[in-house]
Amino acid sequence: MFFEGPEKKVEMALLPGRPSLRARGRAYWEGIVAKSRAQILSSLSNDSLDAYLLSESSLFVTDTWLTMITCGRTDLVSAVLRLRDDLGLDDLQYLIYERKNAHFQEYQPSNFFDDVRRLTEAMPGRSFRFGDGDDHHVFLFHLDKPYQPAPDDLTLEILMHGVDPQASRVFMSGPARKRDFIREKSGVWTILPGFEVDDHLFEPMGYSLNAIRGPKYYTIHVTPQKIGSYVSFETNSVEGDASDTVSRVLEIFKPQSCDVVLFQPQGARKKIRCGYPLKRSVRHTLTCGYRVGFDHHFKPLAGAAPAFEIVL
Repeated sequence: MFFEGPEKKVEMALLPGRPSLRARGRAYWEGIVAKSRAQILSSLSNDSLDAYLLSESSLFVTDTWLTMITCGRTDLVSAVLRLRDDLGLDDLQYLIYERKNAHFQEYQPSNFFDDVRRLTEAMPGRSFRFGDGDDHHVFLFHLDKPYQPAPDDLTLEILMHGVDPQASRVFMSGPARKRDFIREKSGVWTILPGFEVDDHLFEPMGYSLNAIRGPKYYTIHVTPQKIGSYVSFETNSVEGDASDTVSRVLEIFKPQSCDVVLFQPQGARKKIRCGYPLKRSVRHTLTCGYRVGFDHHFKPLAGAAPAFEIVL
């Protein structure tokens, strides 16, 4: 059995004073998710944020911004275009579409270049590749519109390949691998403290988690099969030393390699330390106000590898 874990992602925000995104209600978001060929499994809400756990990843909605992540053979661009039509291009502050390289691109309904062709028919934009085309990389498209992010508007992604077999087995279904065991033994519930958690264990394998605290979230998606094992971690809670978060995530999953991706305002210089050696590093400043750092790391040989400090 094979499932394509690497994801597609969109983040967009409305201009001030526009009608609330949350006020559109669950039925509306069910329709948006269906456009991407996925469905809502469960939800979690607080005063600031609605978090929807999907059959393929996650959706987070506040009054002014949303983040939607899908995996498998989903068509996220169709959902993006529906949102563009419903919300109005002129009412968007920014829109960023991101896509991780797939294990088996030939089985996907589209590639990034197909996606960009559809997006640019609906909006002006710019596109980039972070990383080498014949190695791990991330594609990015953004609405070509000036924007100034808030000073604390940072997003951290850790995209992991070749997950440790013992770590993977925890996220397979069966009598000894239920959610209570995951909560008690895996450590994923305690990566960031004080968050309320909603999770789902898929049959016969796979695991998704959404966690929220005020307007902050973190999300984890585990594809544990032997061929193409993959885990993604993402959060907009990047206060203090984010290196501790990176270390904790890598200690849980022990991947063979990982991409560390950080979005931050252009004037910020957040530092990330990763104990894995660095293979490829890319930095780019976007016209939509963010500075993006991409670092591809590989697992060190036994007894080697000092930590690397990356200034993003």
